[in-house]
Amino acid sequence: MTTYTIPITDDYTVPEGPFADNAAYLTFVLNRAAESYRNQYAAADFEAGITAAREAYNAALPAPVETPDAA
Repeated sequence: MTTYTIPITDDYTVPEGPFADNAAYLTFVLNRAAESYRNQYAAADFEAGITAAREAYNAALPAPVETPDAA
């Protein structure tokens, strides 16, 4: 398993040229997603955009079905 630490920053700029490694590519992907969420939800910053996207996703999930305990 590979573990990445990805910085998400409002001042992210896309680097010129090819990506040096997977971490750089994932940083690009996640920062662009955060930018998209900020724009889609008219949020103040990337963090607020990510929060709005998460809340919208969670709200769209079906309600859990409760099953009675088998006794």
